[in-house]
Amino acid sequence: MNEHDRGTDVRDADGSRWLGRRRAGLTLHAALAAGLIPAELWLAPRSSWDAPVALLALAVMAVVVDRHDVPLPSGIRFDGLIAVSLITVALAGPIPALAVALTPMIVNGVSGHERLLRAGNLANLAAYGWYTLAGSVLLQLAVDDPASPSAVGWLVVAGVVMQLVNWAIGPAIYGPLWLGHPFRVFVDLLVDTIGAGMVMIALAAGCVLLVGPIGVLALIVFAAIAVLPGSFLTYAARSRPVARLDHAVATKQYALALAMHLKRSRRDRRHLARVIAASQSQSATGDPIDYIRATAVALRPVTMDAQLSTEWWNGNGTPIGLRGDAIPIAARILAVAETWSSLTARGSAQLGHHDVLERLKADAGKRFDPAIVRAAAAVVAQERVTSSAPAPAPDMHRLRVPAPLRRAIAGREGAL
Repeated sequence: MNEHDRGTDVRDADGSRWLGRRRAGLTLHAALAAGLIPAELWLAPRSSWDAPVALLALAVMAVVVDRHDVPLPSGIRFDGLIAVSLITVALAGPIPALAVALTPMIVNGVSGHERLLRAGNLANLAAYGWYTLAGSVLLQLAVDDPASPSAVGWLVVAGVVMQLVNWAIGPAIYGPLWLGHPFRVFVDLLVDTIGAGMVMIALAAGCVLLVGPIGVLALIVFAAIAVLPGSFLTYAARSRPVARLDHAVATKQYALALAMHLKRSRRDRRHLARVIAASQSQSATGDPIDYIRATAVALRPVTMDAQLSTEWWNGNGTPIGLRGDAIPIAARILAVAETWSSLTARGSAQLGHHDVLERLKADAGKRFDPAIVRAAAAVVAQERVTSSAPAPAPDMHRLRVPAPLRRAIAGREGAL
């Protein structure tokens, strides 16, 4: 878990309390960072620099996982750096592990990706130093050879200890004192990330065991299993503003995302796509005469569903006055998607998804099917909605991964 403080400005009503809290956080992290010097001199096991190629590969891997981390709602970011650090601790010791862990920070500072001298990096320095030291000391006391098959259990234990130390020195201090969030938020953060952390730690332990038989190739195996999939998911989950899309394209994307979340069959989704095409070739006006004219020529379910998108859930709509489930599901989805698009697509007011959800919720049970409005909220929960990108195009549903993972990638805690 990394600490990022770009643009954060969380203040109490009393500004002095806010400044005092931040000073306390800086002082505590500075003391912890300074304490690393005697701790490394007196407590650290011997480090080894005998495998420079492996260390270089691990440093590159650390940069990759840092650039493809997962943003969490609290302002902290979760990545697989602890797994890379555990491998380095087991193979080379605490000093090389700290160097590998600090490589992304240095690369980001030199490249201008983020400021090097900032409070978050002081917290990272303290956390990285102490968790690599804790893992090294534990392995030294528990096993003679961390790469032996009998050491796998202790490798996992060391990884868990490293994750807990990282949390205790990093987010648990930085979040409440610098960001001003309640401590319980970071307890929830630990709970939310411990499962993913355990998976990465187990993979790292397996990688250490493979180093003996296959050498540096074990790092390639680890990257293929643990690093590259995360990089692909991050790339696939990149945000595109829906404001760049015209109304017709945005409507189709919203409608299909809603259908996917509602678990509609492939046949239903194909029918919905045809309904959307029919509605765009001849818009539904809600006028009974226009409805008769549109459907008299082609008495097809597709045309009829497209013309019924103006019906209301409570029966007060037109052109027929259908109520509730009597309205075809495709028409109900289209009604929400068209309204959503009319508020966010190119040429519209270009509202953010949260503002649109408030409007949709206000009409749930009246104009819109409440289940479809809830589906819209769930779709938004799986997108990367931020202050700089308040209305990304709904693309995450295309990733055929479980919804909790999509929410994690999007940096969300769940449906709104």
